[in-house]
Amino acid sequence: MRIYRASAVLLMVILAAATVSVPLLAKQDGGSHDTSDSQVLYLSGTPREMGMQYGQYAQDVIVQNVDLLWEWAASEGIERDVLVAEAMSMGDYLTDAMVEQLEGMSETSGVSYEDLVTFNTFNDESNKQLACTCFAAAGTGTVDGQALSSKNRDIHNIQVLMFVEPLEGYSFMGMMSAGALGIAQGLNEKGVAIGHTWMKVPATDVTGFSPFIINQMVMEQCADVAEAVAFIDDVPKGEGATFILSDATVAAFVETVPTMYVPVFGNDVVVEMITNGAGVHTNHYVFEPFFTAVIEDDFGYMWTPSYARYDRGLELIGENDGVLTVDIVMGFARDLVNYGGADPNAIMDAHPEIPDDCWENGYPGFSICNARTMSATVLTTDMEYPEELSVMWMAINNPAWAPFVPLHNALLAEPEVASVALESFIEGTAWAAASQLRSSELYEWGDLCPVYEAWEAEKQVETDANVDYARSLLDKDKVSKAGVFLTEVDCAIALEGLELMQSLLVDPISFEMVAATVEA
Repeated sequence: MRIYRASAVLLMVILAAATVSVPLLAKQDGGSHDTSDSQVLYLSGTPREMGMQYGQYAQDVIVQNVDLLWEWAASEGIERDVLVAEAMSMGDYLTDAMVEQLEGMSETSGVSYEDLVTFNTFNDESNKQLACTCFAAAGTGTVDGQALSSKNRDIHNIQVLMFVEPLEGYSFMGMMSAGALGIAQGLNEKGVAIGHTWMKVPATDVTGFSPFIINQMVMEQCADVAEAVAFIDDVPKGEGATFILSDATVAAFVETVPTMYVPVFGNDVVVEMITNGAGVHTNHYVFEPFFTAVIEDDFGYMWTPSYARYDRGLELIGENDGVLTVDIVMGFARDLVNYGGADPNAIMDAHPEIPDDCWENGYPGFSICNARTMSATVLTTDMEYPEELSVMWMAINNPAWAPFVPLHNALLAEPEVASVALESFIEGTAWAAASQLRSSELYEWGDLCPVYEAWEAEKQVETDANVDYARSLLDKDKVSKAGVFLTEVDCAIALEGLELMQSLLVDPISFEMVAATVEA
């Protein structure tokens, strides 16, 4: 059962990553890459085969993420055996396919199956106060009516970018914590985009799926937003989450609670379909009956960092007259107002509708771009050729330290071309460059944003020209040629983004020079 809300305003999500070490990339079949450190994975085949590929090429980062879980458990005084036993007793949410994938991952990564189940069960618990800020727009909320969605993900572990061709279902690209099932956000071959943001609830439902798994299921099974909304409505949900969806013309914001609460609320989702307008969502419930439940029944809490980011998001949308573009939303992803923390009292005073005993204070994420932000995406779906020209603009680390680069979903049909074209990007480790810039003390937070924004403006013009050429090929039914072309030019732009980061890192004196060059 679902409740629909008709509205011109929308809200949304998308992704982030980690502050830990530096992953590399690898091709799923072993190809030309013999490293086990991987940030980009090409996965295909059965669940077990994809698990084995995943474990082999992301071995080191999986180990590091699982180690982070054990560090958290030790800090909480939780014995390892106790946590493993609890996780294994809560495995009802694992389907046969998930078990097969984790078994394959265990076989090639060297991490035990039990440890992987424990990581998947308690990864969120070990990252308390997760945060995301998400924007979306459709219809009159955009300059051309083409819907868009966006997400900053704030979390503490290493992320991988995956290009996945399942044995059954649609291919998709997405990002996720290394070693975890599902994806945090992504774009599929049909041009459907999805992400979610964490929502605080009193308890979770062990018989329901995590939002990460639901995201992947949507990517594999849904060809538009309407199908995705229906799917989310029907699937058993294990955690509190707000999903953001977009296709070529419409977006949706789907607030959910664990399915175990259906007897309380009469439903476990509230849906807002967006055909016109723009909006933001963070980490507190906005729709009824969930909003009132928080206020009156202590169903979660109203988190001051969430309200700070939400209010700032509304302010940014207003400053742009409610009309968003890709470059505008990239700017939102880098917004540092309230960086370092806002005044919780001021936030609470600005919302007298929230009783004092409903507030929860604390870090992270008073600013949209903050210390825990490790990735960001802006996604759009092409109206005419959604299966080739839909695009995920991706910052492969904190967007204050990394530029956005375009990845069209035409790439999903050309994994061999992509793996070769990205080879130097893989070996050069864009993630490492952004992390080193961040830790080098050469620049303050925000110093590099003007450089990246100028470079991205140039690349958007170039990308528009590339898309026009690809569209001309598609008009002539030259689908494969258009796909190869887009894959090659997208990868070339990614390499240029890496070179830009490296130039800033290698020679700090070049900062003004690079900025002047890009602006020129």
